[in-house]
Amino acid sequence: MTGRAITRARGDAAHVPSRGVDWQGTLALVSTWKAALAQRVAAGELAATTQETYSRGLGRFLAWMESDGTAWMAEEGKSLVDDDTVREWIGALRQRYKPASVNAWLAGLRAFFRWAVGKHLLSCNPTTDIKGARRTGTKKRHSRKALTDTEVLLVLDQPDQTTTAGARDYAILCLMAFTAVRSVEVHRADREDLTTEANRLVLYVLGKGQDEKEPVVIAHPRAEEAMYAWLAQRGNRPGALFTSLSDRSRGKRLSLQAIRALVKRYYAVAGVDEDGKSTHSLRHAAISSAIRHGAPIQKVQSMARHVSIDTTMIYYHENDRIENPAEQYVDYGNGK
Repeated sequence: MTGRAITRARGDAAHVPSRGVDWQGTLALVSTWKAALAQRVAAGELAATTQETYSRGLGRFLAWMESDGTAWMAEEGKSLVDDDTVREWIGALRQRYKPASVNAWLAGLRAFFRWAVGKHLLSCNPTTDIKGARRTGTKKRHSRKALTDTEVLLVLDQPDQTTTAGARDYAILCLMAFTAVRSVEVHRADREDLTTEANRLVLYVLGKGQDEKEPVVIAHPRAEEAMYAWLAQRGNRPGALFTSLSDRSRGKRLSLQAIRALVKRYYAVAGVDEDGKSTHSLRHAAISSAIRHGAPIQKVQSMARHVSIDTTMIYYHENDRIENPAEQYVDYGNGK
């Protein structure tokens, strides 16, 4: 008897129906949910990238149900989509994809069912008790390296600040190097997101996976001066904070691809070409620098906008491992 047959036999002996939702009724809600997501994006409650991630996650589940899921349900004698259906889907995904991808798609399915239950369109949420795919063997280290202090300064020295493009690029590099903003946050930033509060220049950014904008304090004089210099060139018109200067797209929002390309270009001319050093390395450098100079962990978490303090702790462990290693305490004395 196969493993699945054994499971089914046991289930026949003492089967307790699990709560679930009708599949056809669930399908009928998809277009309404997508319209609700679009409405939240238009209202500024949800990032467009989050909308795409959620839609992609539900799409993965719909595709699996169409190809394998309904057959599995029929084989198991199920008439409703329940938590076991979701687990079977996750199991199928894990055979082909990394846990991070699986969890991202699961987040989309969760968002859909959470919305449907919240709107009283479905009676229960089959994902409530589902745990994400565990990352087995994951090392608590970053795969991308931080730039050294010397490398940061070399990169910042490259833009020609006497030109409009140089002023813009220098402001972007300073923003990333002194506030730890992500390149996608630079891309999304609008002029109206930049303001002054308590005698500080503050930029409100829409962080990764966040629904609301969070404040980034531009506290370093070099970054503050760079931002004002760019504003003098850009003007105070509404719209994207960082705009394209090319003939084809002048005045339009600078694309994420273009931001990453310009950062990498300045890396190249500064001689920073080590494997593992990407645009994210400027963010990594800013967080690491704050830690090395004594910033409390709660303040670093706030600066980095980490949801979990465990993520922030990875930076502390990495810095402490190199700067204060146990190896330096090894001492066998002077005896022979």
